[in-house]
Amino acid sequence: MQYFFTSLDYATVALIAAIITLVIAYLILKILVSVVKHDLLRRRVPTALVGILTTILSALFWYFVIMAILSTLPGFDDMVLAMGIIFAFFILAIGLATSGVLKELVSGAFLVTDQDFGAGFRVKAGGIEGVVESVDIRKSRIRDSSGNLHILPNSVVEPNEWTVYERQNEKH
Repeated sequence: MQYFFTSLDYATVALIAAIITLVIAYLILKILVSVVKHDLLRRRVPTALVGILTTILSALFWYFVIMAILSTLPGFDDMVLAMGIIFAFFILAIGLATSGVLKELVSGAFLVTDQDFGAGFRVKAGGIEGVVESVDIRKSRIRDSSGNLHILPNSVVEPNEWTVYERQNEKH
């Protein structure tokens, strides 16, 4: 009978500690997301990308908080190990599946904030010469002198050299 009360006392303390940990983690995450979001927006990273990055940050943070809580509870060691292995495979699968998309997003983030490439500029990029109509997180749109609209993936433009013939604010 005494073992039951001892384990019941331990379970109560563990539950209270888990709740306190969750509350503190929530507060830390709110501050962390706020700081990261503010910094990314200050650096003129597109809002859509900021949302994606803060969501990923939040998910990773909660995953590790839950892993930490479970690892302190008796009998959950195997579960924590299994969750760690599953997480590793999940990240590997996501990395392989989204490598092209991530390349586009990173290139787009750089191009959107680049002062040498923007709407209204006359450029030669990706083998196309014309006026940049728009640049978004994944694609750049360039209209050539014949009126054809070329839509280029940002991963074609950003890592390569481009020539700026005329900036929007330099037009005569």
